[in-house]
Amino acid sequence: MVLVMGGVYFTVASGQRQLDDRLCPTTPDSITVLLVDVTDPMNMAQRQDFENQLTRLKNSIPRYGKLVVAKVDATGDRLLSPVITRCNPGTAEDVSSATGNPGAVQKQWDEQFDAPLKQAFAQLQRASGADRSPILESIQSVALTELQRPGLEKMPKRLVVASDLLQNTADVSFYRDLPAPRSFVESPLFRRMRTDLRGVAVELWMLERPDAAQTQPRSLAELWERIIDAEGGEVRRIYNVSG
Repeated sequence: MVLVMGGVYFTVASGQRQLDDRLCPTTPDSITVLLVDVTDPMNMAQRQDFENQLTRLKNSIPRYGKLVVAKVDATGDRLLSPVITRCNPGTAEDVSSATGNPGAVQKQWDEQFDAPLKQAFAQLQRASGADRSPILESIQSVALTELQRPGLEKMPKRLVVASDLLQNTADVSFYRDLPAPRSFVESPLFRRMRTDLRGVAVELWMLERPDAAQTQPRSLAELWERIIDAEGGEVRRIYNVSG
């Protein structure tokens, strides 16, 4: 009996995954990238809805899944660095008291996963006031650094873009005029900014502007669906943040 119990203990103990300082195992079970572009201040309803969506996203990360949070920014001679990266270490519900320590696992989730993400999310809600929104270049950056690394081909991958979806750079501005989807994805400008999103499920959270009727027509979402499709991704959800 002692030998049997010892064998069971060894099997369980050896099955535990070692985590790094970001709570990530050597190979996470999934990867989700949240790319945020909050240019203008949000009203009260938008802030609450955005916070709700962020909480749902955080809670949807499976155990040993990775969440990378980044902000839209220029990528001239460098690629984007994450605001924060964390993997879900699991909660007390994932551990049996017979084979582990549910209290310790829950404490790790509360203090090292949940709390830092809440702090990062609070910072993301502050308007940047930036006069440029290089959304396409930022998607290209996180795809290269996080979603398309060799060895991740079979890993479940998700990209969430929270933005007004108005690309605005010197070369391409959706403020001035929305291009026709087909001509845009076939243009030399797009070829320079496009990336590989094959195998990536995409969500677009549209932050509505006060002048949304003029700047964010239905055709804006249709344009982005065509862009993501041209990059090989699949738009699973387009959500208009309340307010």
